[in-house]
Amino acid sequence: MSKYLRFLLIAGITVMLVSIFSYTRFTQSNGYLTSGEAKLKAGHNKEAIADLNKAIKHKPRLAEAELANAFFDRGFAKHALGKIESAKLDFRKAIAINPVPVNATAYRKRGLAKSALGDHEGARSDFKMALSLGDISARQLIR
Repeated sequence: MSKYLRFLLIAGITVMLVSIFSYTRFTQSNGYLTSGEAKLKAGHNKEAIADLNKAIKHKPRLAEAELANAFFDRGFAKHALGKIESAKLDFRKAIAINPVPVNATAYRKRGLAKSALGDHEGARSDFKMALSLGDISARQLIR
């Protein structure tokens, strides 16, 4: 009987340690996302990109909407630093993960990136999509 109790005790401790480790990893990835968003809002784009890279690296621990947000925010930071092509790719990933109205701004931002790269037809298409998803500011950009 004591071997059975010892086994249960060890199994219980193992489950508890695995749960703590998993929770720590989950909160760490969300912490990088939160930190990246804060740095982006403060205008610290390079630092925001570094934190968002870490959040994206831990993507299995992020919810789908959070992962889309991480790509969107990273694209926004890259766009602000003049890394237009790279920003366009991040906006594309954000849209692919979560193409619902939450990402109407991602379509507008990707359209701006396409326009800056000379893809005016692609930009127009993205502006129209942003407008259809409720981004009223995209109306001015459709010409």
